[in-house]
Formats: sequence, structure tokens, C-alpha cells
Amino acid sequence: MNLAMPKVAVQPRIDKVVAPSQAVGSTISEVPLRVKGFLAFAAVVIYAVLLTTYTFNKKAELVDEFEHLQNLYKVEDGLRQVDATAFHIVMAVFMNSKADDQNVVIQRFLENLELLKRKNAELTMHYPVAGVNLSGVEQAVARAVAHPSAEGLAAMNSELLKVKIEITQHIEESVREQQATAESFHMLWDSAALASLLFGLIGLLLLGAIIGLFFTRLTNDLHTLKARALGIIKGERNAQAPVTRNDEVGELMQAVNQMASALDEREKELVIARQKFFHHEKMAAVGALAAGVAHEIGNPIAAMSGVLQEMVAEQKAGRRQMKAGSKLDVLQTQIQRLSAITREISGFAAPQPMERQLLDLNGLVRTTAGLMGYDKRMNRVSLRLDLDSQLPAIFGVADQLTQVIMNLLINAADALSSRDESTREIVLRSELSGDNVCFTVIDNGGGMDQETLNRAFEAFFTTKKGKGTGLGLSLCYSIITGHGGTIEIESTPSEGTRVQVILPLPADNEGDA
Repeated sequence: MNLAMPKVAVQPRIDKVVAPSQAVGSTISEVPLRVKGFLAFAAVVIYAVLLTTYTFNKKAELVDEFEHLQNLYKVEDGLRQVDATAFHIVMAVFMNSKADDQNVVIQRFLENLELLKRKNAELTMHYPVAGVNLSGVEQAVARAVAHPSAEGLAAMNSELLKVKIEITQHIEESVREQQATAESFHMLWDSAALASLLFGLIGLLLLGAIIGLFFTRLTNDLHTLKARALGIIKGERNAQAPVTRNDEVGELMQAVNQMASALDEREKELVIARQKFFHHEKMAAVGALAAGVAHEIGNPIAAMSGVLQEMVAEQKAGRRQMKAGSKLDVLQTQIQRLSAITREISGFAAPQPMERQLLDLNGLVRTTAGLMGYDKRMNRVSLRLDLDSQLPAIFGVADQLTQVIMNLLINAADALSSRDESTREIVLRSELSGDNVCFTVIDNGGGMDQETLNRAFEAFFTTKKGKGTGLGLSLCYSIITGHGGTIEIESTPSEGTRVQVILPLPADNEGDA
């Protein structure tokens, strides 16, 4: 029987589990918590610097407005002093206009004019735009000095009045500018205070929202981790916690998922180890029982065989006349068959050491196949042995390898349940391949699809609903890998399955041992 089937490489262990959502996440989620804290601190510092810069700029504008207002007050004060001086001169001229000595009046006018010029010069020095033009007054005084007369005095007084009017206009302009500056100062002050308050509130709200969002998300993720940890304690191993971030919390999520997968794998390994131990104990108990049964059955069979041989001897001696081909031959054949069965049971039930030793793989295959022939699942199944007679010995534990052969035969027999009884066939083949010994179980059963093939060695996975535990192939994998070998499956739906076990030849030191 030649089956052309695709090979599958099966790896039952899962060393690392990464949630699909790990690759999904925003850039912010990929930043470590320490960097996030530094960025938040830097953002607060930058915001404080910007707010402080804005405040100082507004303060500089307010100081400029305040200084400008103070200057306006000083200008007004200087103008009023000049105005007061001009008024004093006008009153002095008016009071002395009827005096007989006009030269005396002009002389006093000149003295007061010098005071006016001095105050105007001081005002002009500090505030050039606030000074008044006294040239008209000086020209009138010069004419009055050259030609003293009442008309000259009146001309001086008239020019001085013009200066006073000009000073009054400057004072009014200064007052108006003071009012405008004061209003501008108050508006600037209000806008600066309102803007600072608004920016401060906005900054606090943004900072509060960011902190709230950060800790809310962090709390939710921690609650998810807590729920996952409680689930692991309760035995929930398959569900994975979604990894939504790539920072330290995300690494913790991945570690929890890996821990759950590792615990699940260790529990499966522990179950397999327990199954090995239970199988060994069961085989020991069954062996003891089978040995006792074989002994008890062997005694009457031996007696029956002795009586039968005596009857055959008497027949041959002519002392007992019986027809040729009588039922004695049939009875002798069946007794020999019972004896062979008891010998097989005794050999199979004999205690086997758990230490590794040199074994005849062909002998194990023949013994196991012979015993499995009595299983009802092997009824009407063509079991063919194709064993290499020159196969070298291997180094291993007989009981464990017997369990592997038995499990593979049981799986092959179960796979044949869907086939017609006349076409059921199982081939057991052994051969030497390089430095390895190959043992192959081939059946023409229903086969497996790719999805089932990928999970064939997975612990607790079974297609025999209600009939199997799903530990058979997983246990075989564990035993074979423990012997340093490999096990591979090739299968095609509706055509059959080929399971190949590859075991290494013993090293020189193992063979000597």
C-alpha cells in the first residue's frame, strides 16, 4: 500500500504567546511610563514658561502705559507752572499799566519773563513737545524797550495772553491724553488679568483631563490584569488578556499571558506525566493479574495436555481404537493455542524495568501486535508486519515503547471504523535509515484534514467524542522525544494516515552499558 500524502511538522509546545492586539496601538501607548512622566513634566514646565512670558509681556506694556501716564501728569504740572507764571506776569502788567514810569514796568516784565523762559526751558528740556513759543513776547518786549509807551506795554501783554492761551490748549490736550491713557491702562490691565486667569484655568483643565485619562486607562488595564490573574487562579488558561499598550504595563500584560500559557503547558505536561505513572501502575497491576490468571489457566491446560498426550500415545500403541482425524486432533490444536496465549500474556505481564536498556524493537512490535489481535477493534482487519530482520537493537524503556506501539495501533484501528470491513488494512513496518531506526504504522482509514493534523499532538485534543481523552498522541510525542527521537504524521482525508517514529541508534557508551 503506497500512500502519497503531505507531511506535517507538528510542534505541540507554545513557548511564547503574543496577543494579536499587541501590534495595534497608538504612538503614545508605545512610550514607557517613565518617558510619559518626563514628557508630562516637560509640558507643564513649557506651559508655565509660556504663561510667565505672556504675563511679563503684559506687565511691560502696563509699566509703559503707567510711565506714559506719569509723564503726562508731569507735563500738565509743568504747563500749569508756566501758565501760573504767565498769569502772574499779565496781572503785574495790568496792575502797573497806569504807572508813570513805564521803564520800571518794562523792567519788572523782563524779570518775570526771565522766570517764564526758565520754567519753559525746563519743561522743554524734559518734554520738548510741551514747550511754548515765546518769540512773539520777546519781540514785543524788545520794541517796548526801544520805544517805551502804553502801546508797547499793551503789545507785550497781548503776546503774553497768546502764550497763555497756547499753554491752556496744551493743558487741555494733556488732560485728554491722560484720560485716554488711563482708559487704555485699565483695559490693558483687565485684559491681562482675564487672559492670565483664562489660560490658567485652561491649563488646569487640560492637565486634569490628561491626568484623569491616563490614570483611568491605567486603572482599567490594571483591573483587566487583576481579572486575568483571578481567572488564572481559577484555572482559566486559554483566554488571553488583550495587550493594548507597549509600555511597562503592556509588558506586564504579555508576561501574564505568557505565565498563563506556561502554566497551561506545565499542567498538560504534569497530566501526561501522571498518565505515564498511572499507566505504569496499571500495567503492573494488570500484569500481576494476568500472570496469576495465566498460571491458574496454565495448570489445568497442562493437565489436559498430559491426558491428551497419553490418549494419543495409547491410540498409537493400538490400545485404543479411534477413527483417523478424530476430535483428539482438534482438541490438541486448541490446547496448544491456549498454551501459546498464556505464554504471550505471561511474557507481556512480566515486570519491565523503567531504566533504559537494549531492546529488540521487532520483538516489541510482534508481542504488542499479537495481543492487540484479541481486541475487538482489530476484527476483520488485515494486520501485516513488514519488519526488517536485520534491525539493530535500540536503547530505551520497553514498557514506554510498548505503550507507543499500542496507542498507534489503537488510533489506526479507530480510523478504520469508517472503511468497509473487506478493505481494512494496517501495516507495521520497521527499517534502518542511516543512524536511526524507523518504525511506521500505516492505515487506509479516513485520514485527517489539515486543521486536525495541525493539532494532532495537542494535549486533550481528540476527535473521538466521548471515547478518548486526547492524550494518546501527546503521550507518544512525550515518550519519543524523551528517547531523543521524533514522530511525524502524514495524512490525506479519505485515503489514510502514516505515522513514523524515528529513534536514534544507541551510542557506544550506551551499548556497552
